[in-house]
Amino acid sequence: MKKITIALLSITSITLFSFSSLLPFNMIKVDGAKFMMGSKDQDITADVDEQKEHEVNLDNFEISKYEVTVWEWKQYLKANKKKLPKAPSWGWSDKAPINNITWEEAISYCNWLSKKEGLTPAYSVKGPFYVCNFKANGYRLPTEAEWEFAAKGGKNSKGFKYSGSNTLDDVAWHKGNSNGKPHTVGTKLPNELGIYDMTGNVWEWCWDWYNTDYYKTEPNNNPKGPEMGDKKSVRGGSWDSQPNYCRPANRISTYPNKTHEFYGFRTVRTIN
Repeated sequence: MKKITIALLSITSITLFSFSSLLPFNMIKVDGAKFMMGSKDQDITADVDEQKEHEVNLDNFEISKYEVTVWEWKQYLKANKKKLPKAPSWGWSDKAPINNITWEEAISYCNWLSKKEGLTPAYSVKGPFYVCNFKANGYRLPTEAEWEFAAKGGKNSKGFKYSGSNTLDDVAWHKGNSNGKPHTVGTKLPNELGIYDMTGNVWEWCWDWYNTDYYKTEPNNNPKGPEMGDKKSVRGGSWDSQPNYCRPANRISTYPNKTHEFYGFRTVRTIN
């Protein structure tokens, strides 16, 4: 009997260790620097709405190594006495990225996780608007500039077409190889910073309001997007994306209270 108990405890420990490696506080430090944000003219096509290349300077920040998983989302729902929504056609796999999440739900998750970890929440509500305190040490969504800089490999960038490689299959679950569903996070190669799935798997919500011309007037230091807008920016491509939509500079947009089975997110933190 003792041997059986030990074996079961061993299996439990392995399972818990496996899941703990996917927790969002497994963060990657990104050293700030100047970089060229947006797309070169020859990369911009008629069916995408991208910013032209321009120089941006960012401070240091941290970004989660993986997209937020179904298992992590379940912890949030359980703590807030909410039920898991109807499963997608492929079912809920704990290690797959959570999907079908609105921007507003992602914001709520960030504040919940901040409080859970004893950090200062980044978000508050003033009237009909969400406000972000970028000096807070809690979890938040990345700005578009932070997301793109990290996806391009930060200061370690090798100028790859996708996040971590010129070969899409090496780093991404996309329309050509996903079999019509998202996959376990971290099962493709990471990019130059050791971050996984910034190309493909699920589109990732960013903080910024969407505006194709914002780059013409944005501040060069730590841009946070337009002050107003109708839709929020989403980055990275998904398991249903064609290759052109998987480039780090590519962007789409969606209303913050809407969602899709392609949409998930990852978290960042300000380094004070």
